[in-house]
Order: sequence, then structure tokens, then C-alpha cells
Amino acid sequence: MAEGITFVCCAFILGLGVFCFFALRDSRRRFSEILRTVRAARQEVSEVGQVLEPDFSIEEKMTIRTTFDNVKLESARTEFDKMYSEYVCWSQMVPLFSSLGLLGTVLGLILSSSGDIQIDTLMSSLSLAMWTTLVGLICTIVLKVVDAVGPGRVINDIDAAFERVNEKMSRELYKRAGSSMLR
Repeated sequence: MAEGITFVCCAFILGLGVFCFFALRDSRRRFSEILRTVRAARQEVSEVGQVLEPDFSIEEKMTIRTTFDNVKLESARTEFDKMYSEYVCWSQMVPLFSSLGLLGTVLGLILSSSGDIQIDTLMSSLSLAMWTTLVGLICTIVLKVVDAVGPGRVINDIDAAFERVNEKMSRELYKRAGSSMLR
């Protein structure tokens, strides 16, 4: 009976682990698309104009102005917020696999001992039931690595890109406000 329970627990943990793996991989793909959208929303525009210098000489100066596609940016922010809440759900499941493995081990031991605990029966049940803990730990380790190098890294890149966009937009607004005050 313990073999059947161990097999069912291991199969459940592996199945859920595979499902979580593909969900995290899909999250990485979708976050990468959002990052491309954020990067594409920024454009550098150069302008050449004449400037009157203090010594009354005229020089041509090139200014570079950054423009943003606000529709793309807001769409990316909305999509990021929606995706992030879904990603958090999957990433918080990763630590559960070790607990599920331990639960399978304890369940296998409890069901294998039918009142009278015999050392031989307990040891064979323990070695069999430990497989669920092993499977749970392996799933936890693999999914932690996948999460760290996949969606976790891209999320950090998206946060940095949004921060740079916010900084550039603030600078551009400050420049425009300053130039309008000079007129």
C-alpha cells in the first residue's frame, strides 16, 4: 500500500512541478515581450538650431530630445502589472514542493503502519516514502533556478527600464518647463 501512495504522491509532485515549470517559462517569454515594448517606446530625436551666443555670434547647436510613445508605455505598464500578479502566484508555489514531498513521506509512513509498528516494515516504508521528499526537493531546486534566471531576471530588467523612462521623462519635462520660463 505504501508503494502506491508513494507513487501517487511522486506523480502528483512531478506533474505539478512540470506545470509550474512551463508557467514560469511562459512568464519569462511574456515579460520579455513587455521589455521589448518598453525599450521600443523610447526614441531619440535630434534637432539642429541656431543659437545666439553671448558675444553675439551665431552657432549651430544640435540638441537631442527623447520622445516616448505614452500609449505603448501605459499598455506595457498595465500588462506588466497583470502579468506580475500571475507570476507571483507561480513563484510562491515553488517552496511548496519540498513541503509536499515531506507530506508524502509522512502520509506513506502513517498508512504503512497499521497499529503494530515493526522495525522491518517501518524501515522499508521509510526508504520508499523518502522518494517523495527527494522528488519534492529536486522540483524545488530546479524551479528556484528556473525562476531566478528566467522571469526574475527579466522582471529586474523591466523595473530598471521603467525607472530609466521615468527619469528621462522627468528630465524632459524639466527642460521644457525651464525653457518655457525663459521666454
